[in-house]
Amino acid sequence: MRGHLKNLFTPEQHKAILNSTSCNVKAAEQYNLCTTQLAVISRQNVKYWRMLYAEGTSPGKVNAKLKAERKLRPAEPLGKGGLFKKTKQYDAVVVMPDLHAPYHHRHALAFMQAVRDKYKPDLVINLGDEADKHAMSFHDSDPNLKSAGDELAATVPVMKALAKIFPRMLLCDSNHGSMHYRKAKAHGMPVQYLRTYREILFDGGREGKGWHWAENWRVRTALGDVLFKHQPSGPILTDASHNQCNLMVGHHHGKFLIEYGASSARLYWGAYSGCLIDKDSLAFAYGKHTMYKPILGCTVILKGVPVLIPMLLNADGDWVGEL
Repeated sequence: MRGHLKNLFTPEQHKAILNSTSCNVKAAEQYNLCTTQLAVISRQNVKYWRMLYAEGTSPGKVNAKLKAERKLRPAEPLGKGGLFKKTKQYDAVVVMPDLHAPYHHRHALAFMQAVRDKYKPDLVINLGDEADKHAMSFHDSDPNLKSAGDELAATVPVMKALAKIFPRMLLCDSNHGSMHYRKAKAHGMPVQYLRTYREILFDGGREGKGWHWAENWRVRTALGDVLFKHQPSGPILTDASHNQCNLMVGHHHGKFLIEYGASSARLYWGAYSGCLIDKDSLAFAYGKHTMYKPILGCTVILKGVPVLIPMLLNADGDWVGEL
């Protein structure tokens, strides 16, 4: 069929139309004006002909190129993380907990910038839930909050601002962060049909090139490997012992603590990093009766030793402006 449509026009007509505009949609309109046939020329037809006539590519190479473009891309998240640059030991790691944009604390980014400036990290890890996606939740969504589209529109500028503070960051896959993938799976849609994290959070992926997502990240420090993931599998020290390394997690907004354990061979630790949410947002109304209220802050790991950095607030709920 494609060959039949192509032959409705002479090579000269093809070249004239294709050279008149670089837009395949506009070129398709011109093609349709030039033919008296009932056939409709689409932008996909134009894309094929442009490679043939304007770029001078052989039919075989054009077909091979188009076939390659149709391959399913890998599903997000991007791999399983693993040991990040296994030959390098990281001495100053800044760990950012659950932000839940756009329902984050209004001074969360300023706080993280102050942490960056003070500790000058050689690696930044985000524990996940960078975006909340409340409107897509499997639980009840508050109708007084933003729609899914409005949430995303409000989240994108936050991600862009955060990327200016941390141009390079490793992020953990998480229950809120992966909400759109989980929703798609629940309705039988393969994730290959969806956009990537970067494409969603950075207007098509033109920015955020230094951000990478994985199920977890394992990083070498002076006191042994540290495994970073969104939430623990059971008691945190049990999880750390099972993985034979130290463990850093988020997810639990009301836990901001470090636990140490020891075996006959080594000392190890597990830590919860709190959160950076706006605790008064309706998005977190589900937690108003819980015993564990949100604790704002982050963690830095200095030569393998975890240090909790609380984000102290004044009576008005504003960050006090210093660490």
